[in-house]
Amino acid sequence: MTPNSQFKNFLNFFHKSPGRLLKYIELLTLKDKSTTIATTDKKSLGEVGVVINTKCNLKCVWCHREEKHIQDSGYLERNGNLEKLKKLLPELKGFECIHWGGLAEPLLNKDIYELTKLARKYVPRVKVTTNGTTLVPKVVTKIIESGFTDIEISLDGFDGATNMKYRGSDESKVIGYLEDLSSRSDIPLQINSVVSAVNIDSLWNAIDKLKNVKNLKKMHTIPLFITKHMNDLGIGPAKEEDHEKLLKHWKERIDHYNLDIKLSPDMEDVTMDPIVSMKRLHNICYTVYEHPFINLDGNISPCGRLQHISFDNVVKLGFDKAWNGPKIRKWREEHLHGNYGTYCQRECHMKNTCPSRLNNLKEFMGSYDEDLRVLEYDENLRVNK
Repeated sequence: MTPNSQFKNFLNFFHKSPGRLLKYIELLTLKDKSTTIATTDKKSLGEVGVVINTKCNLKCVWCHREEKHIQDSGYLERNGNLEKLKKLLPELKGFECIHWGGLAEPLLNKDIYELTKLARKYVPRVKVTTNGTTLVPKVVTKIIESGFTDIEISLDGFDGATNMKYRGSDESKVIGYLEDLSSRSDIPLQINSVVSAVNIDSLWNAIDKLKNVKNLKKMHTIPLFITKHMNDLGIGPAKEEDHEKLLKHWKERIDHYNLDIKLSPDMEDVTMDPIVSMKRLHNICYTVYEHPFINLDGNISPCGRLQHISFDNVVKLGFDKAWNGPKIRKWREEHLHGNYGTYCQRECHMKNTCPSRLNNLKEFMGSYDEDLRVLEYDENLRVNK
């Protein structure tokens, strides 16, 4: 890509949304006004992730639940307590959307329909991310009746073999479920696909396979997170130019069938997103500022990949106090000083610095020492060293 085309793409980002320009300006000046206080304006935050169970019926190779420290944490294979989750929901009033997700298959929790009905009293939208394997007709009926407004489905191959190999499910069966769902409801659907070197070729036919899913509104690609687990399995990222070719091909097939499907990211996003570029320049994790995540126990967690680590409880303190409680503010302070610890260092492709003040964090967290074993710094595991 030439410098001129890069600059054109840069301007196009801000033309698409004036709000992105304001965000960019905010990021330009962030270093001069760094703070451990995050906004509690729920409308501005938009979406809150909530875990209602940590069970799953698949074994996706790139899922973070397969990481050893999560497997050993005791956090998995649990169902959320219905009464505690009911008490949590009023604290989330004001958000645009509650997103049932996490390192699990949320639809395995049979209470999800009752929780969704209740959640709709507090927020206008309730979303779920699912692997799609449980979307049989009777489940679809419950989804429609309980008031879901958005559904995201994870599929990582469309060639009859790859999705089974790396996720453990037959994509043709899932696609059949989606065709049935879209014939009975107007709930918008989004397909999420991890893009790696080992599955990118199998994504080529996605649009052709999905063309009869009437409510499909978005195709979202997720670049593979380069983790120690992935390295151990010998699985690497797709080349950027191949990712671009894939999106270009998808766009051509969408136009061919005259479908109303958006790509996320679009082709320009793959090569340069000024917002992401500025975040990388500052080298600050924005998840703990912009993306609140509540784990199975009702506690604020650093992010969806560290949901087994708990900060303050939302039910006990209320969202505002928990979101800016002393534990998460200490976490933000450490990040502002470049101390990401081993887990963030090796598991998140946004990070490329080394930690320097881990002892202060350990002293502050006290009883959380066991969970903070994932923060131990190991030079050999450092990303981009």
